[in-house]
Amino acid sequence: MTLWDEPVLPDSPRLPACPPTSRTASLPLAAGASLDEAAEVGTDEIDSECSIAEEPSEFAGLPSFKPLRSAIDAGIFGITATGPMEPDEHEIAALVQEHSNELAGLLIEIDALTDAVRTGVDPRTGRMPRTPEAAEKATARWRQELEQAKVSYANMLAAFEEGFGLEAGRELDHWIRSRVAGTPKRLPYDPGHPWHYYWAGDGAEPIAFVEIPPSEDAGRWLERDLPKNPAKRLARLRELLTSETERLTEDRRRYEDIIARGAEALSQFDREIAYGGNDELARAGTIALKYNHIRMGLGRVRWLRQQLGYEERWEPIRAKMNAAGDQEPPGQS
Repeated sequence: MTLWDEPVLPDSPRLPACPPTSRTASLPLAAGASLDEAAEVGTDEIDSECSIAEEPSEFAGLPSFKPLRSAIDAGIFGITATGPMEPDEHEIAALVQEHSNELAGLLIEIDALTDAVRTGVDPRTGRMPRTPEAAEKATARWRQELEQAKVSYANMLAAFEEGFGLEAGRELDHWIRSRVAGTPKRLPYDPGHPWHYYWAGDGAEPIAFVEIPPSEDAGRWLERDLPKNPAKRLARLRELLTSETERLTEDRRRYEDIIARGAEALSQFDREIAYGGNDELARAGTIALKYNHIRMGLGRVRWLRQQLGYEERWEPIRAKMNAAGDQEPPGQS
């Protein structure tokens, strides 16, 4: 495993979101990520839709770090056909920011669970369990989750130290802890990030399908592979519109099913192995992945219709898709 290439397990996206390159500049949380849904799109598609939440003002002034030469030579940051990968300053900055966001999120979770164990108040609801039996079970669960969060934090920090050194790890740890201690509010996450929905992050509700904005970059991922011959291009555009419309329909069905049924809509492997039995994180991770798939799909369908010269404006198309419910969204007119 390298700092660019994280392990991926079924039915969740890579964690955290990707930097603005085709490589993944971050390490996973203890809860893994999955191939089940990630296999539905190519690597470029997943990377293009991973979004890095803008750095909150509370985290301005993040220290800069220089990778260890020995780590680069050992291929910690990746291996190419020409040898070890050496990240540039922008890639390093993206990696450090993403690690900082994830470490801060874990510290917030650790603090919340520590308070829960101490006070007996459920951090998800703000209320105490009604019976002594329920309180005992809840406390046992919070203790387990607390230990898992601490292990995740230690593992992520250790991985950072492998690439940047022990001193850099200590500096980042100190900086994150001081910032989290002085941060009165939770970090904002993009809707395409699992922590946007997870209780220890933003704890936000999923966005309705009709309100998901289409990706503005979807067209460039299709344009590069289209034939140059006008006739072949037209035929390919029509084929793509049909297939992308079908894929968008399935992504919508999956997205709304997970919202409706939660972790019950996921496989046993995803719930127990990929996410270590954390059903709430499993739900959050899969919703974030499907949100990204839908954003890309909506962008593709809109771009393809524009290329084919269809006269319908996008707003009426979205209205039709919303009214159609489980029916297939409009393809060729």
